Amino acid sequence: MSEIITYDSISEYFEHFEITIPQDLDFTIHSLDILQNDSLRKSPLFRTGYFTFLLIEKGSGYYTIDDNWFELKERSFYFTNPGHIKSFAIDKKWEGHILTFTLDFLKPYVAKPVAEEFTFLLEESVPVMYLPYDFFKELKSIFNILLLDYKRNNVYKKEILASQLLTILYKTKGLLRTHRAKVELKGRPAEIVQEFNSLLNNHFLDVLNKKQTYVWNVQEFADELHIHPNYFSSIIKNETGKTVKQWINAKITSEAKASLHKSNLSVTEIAYDLGFSDINTFSRFFKKETGVSPSQFRNT
Repeated sequence: MSEIITYDSISEYFEHFEITIPQDLDFTIHSLDILQNDSLRKSPLFRTGYFTFLLIEKGSGYYTIDDNWFELKERSFYFTNPGHIKSFAIDKKWEGHILTFTLDFLKPYVAKPVAEEFTFLLEESVPVMYLPYDFFKELKSIFNILLLDYKRNNVYKKEILASQLLTILYKTKGLLRTHRAKVELKGRPAEIVQEFNSLLNNHFLDVLNKKQTYVWNVQEFADELHIHPNYFSSIIKNETGKTVKQWINAKITSEAKASLHKSNLSVTEIAYDLGFSDINTFSRFFKKETGVSPSQFRNT
């Protein structure tokens, strides 16, 4: 079996196929015309570090996520979360839109923690939804406007894109109330990944709300899940392509970025809020993860 590659951006994914897709934000939207290259008609298995939403107006094919297979056809709407093993195949040319974004892009524009406001992004795997014509038409108009704004230069471009992304997310949240057929988890490993994902988000809520004074380590997450740490670590690595420590560090970094951008807290206060004992330890951690200091990131 060939290596399953994880791509951190859609431009990185297309670069693998020698296709250049410019990207300067952790948000993109494109016409599905970009998938019509012959080398992309059937993808190998891969993972992504970003969320993907697809709205398919015409065409046919399928996509897989973990051990699940779903048909894609006219008026299909679906999304995939980071970390899952997935693939797709195009049988008849797709028309529609593909939208990608990361939690880092979304968080500054959400009043509540994302884990509370949009639980489906972090905890659920949802099969493709086949939309009624009126609802599809409504979503399509939003995607069309998003695409136009994405191509424009505007001093408030991020804010404009984020506001429309939130509209899509709230509409998806409402839509899922009538599309509750979840993907059945395939065995204990998949359950462990979902339990860890939920626990990780809830634990960080406790840390930020000062119900916990520090971020747990691998052993403590394993203890909370009643799993031997070695087994826990191997399951997370095998199922997601990332270690438990990488997931924890990514969560710390994401929360730190959100606080640096959308709060007036000092760097020292943010460090303490995230369980660091001092600002120097936090600064070294942040620079290792991002390549810049907290102050430099805040000023960008």
